[in-house]
Amino acid sequence: MKIKTKHSLLLLIFAISFSAKADLRPIYLTVEISAPKTKFTTTELVQINVSLKNLDGIDHSILVPGNQSKGLKLIYFSWYKVDEKNFYTEVHRDSRVIAMDTSVKGYVSFNRLDSNESTTIPFFFNDFKNAQRHINSTYEIPKLAPGKYKIIAWYYPWDEELAKHAYSKYDWKGRNEIPADNPELLDLPESGTQSTYFDVEIIAQREAKETESINSCWKGCHLCRAIEHENWRKTKRLIRRDSKDINEYNMGNDLNGNWQKAHRNIAFLGDNPDAILASLPSYLSREIIFQNKNGIHYFYLTWQIGKVSRVGSRINTLFDMIGLRNVRIRYSRVRYSKLKWLRGDE
Repeated sequence: MKIKTKHSLLLLIFAISFSAKADLRPIYLTVEISAPKTKFTTTELVQINVSLKNLDGIDHSILVPGNQSKGLKLIYFSWYKVDEKNFYTEVHRDSRVIAMDTSVKGYVSFNRLDSNESTTIPFFFNDFKNAQRHINSTYEIPKLAPGKYKIIAWYYPWDEELAKHAYSKYDWKGRNEIPADNPELLDLPESGTQSTYFDVEIIAQREAKETESINSCWKGCHLCRAIEHENWRKTKRLIRRDSKDINEYNMGNDLNGNWQKAHRNIAFLGDNPDAILASLPSYLSREIIFQNKNGIHYFYLTWQIGKVSRVGSRINTLFDMIGLRNVRIRYSRVRYSKLKWLRGDE
């Protein structure tokens, strides 16, 4: 009798386990953490990057923090301590409540990702100078004792009204809460999703010098020196000189340009927009974030794409009026590009 009872119990456990696994649905939005350095003190300015990747076979729109200034954070972090028995204990979790200056209206943004394409969002911990104006800078390193820790990044978009236009929500049993046959929506569980664990180490202040990042460009780099001295006019001039030719309309994304390679004083370069206006001239903006001894500096680069000559256009109009419709002069340049503005909060 005891043997039968044990066998029945094992069969029941197996059946429950199989049933739970059968309800699991694949998550095609993955979250990954990376960082320029993984050893730091609790007081220094630390950059941690979170990448969101679309693993589905088609393109999808996802929500990213944008310049969100109120409500609850889309992305937040938990810190874990692991003991000698490999037991994980959560020792800190970020507050999701955003406390920022709301005089300028903020919002979350859509980002269109092709299949297997990813987008990266930088977070600057302990960046108190920008914490009131930039959602990326509203995070702090918790006051934990020196030691090794693991971090998880949580992604939870369901508090946003716009989430229903990007995701199809399903519950823990794999059932859609609002059944809809819309291939545009990316499946996402009601609990959101999260990254795998990322290893970091909090060190004492006396050890901080050992964690300095290795320079990613030559010591005399003119661009980094201009950023270090906060000479923004020269910074713009150097970037404009190095990005004057846009290869096959890739909108400032020519990797042959030296300014887009790894630089010690460029903390982040944002993605190109999903689309720009077709009419000429058009404009393209990309976020760029600088870092120097005075901290983090948020800027936007704006290029003019295409050029129209008003004089040439009027001359062609005059030719039309006098009947010379076969006579034309060139008045537009589609392949024209020029960096027009470098604007920031400075």
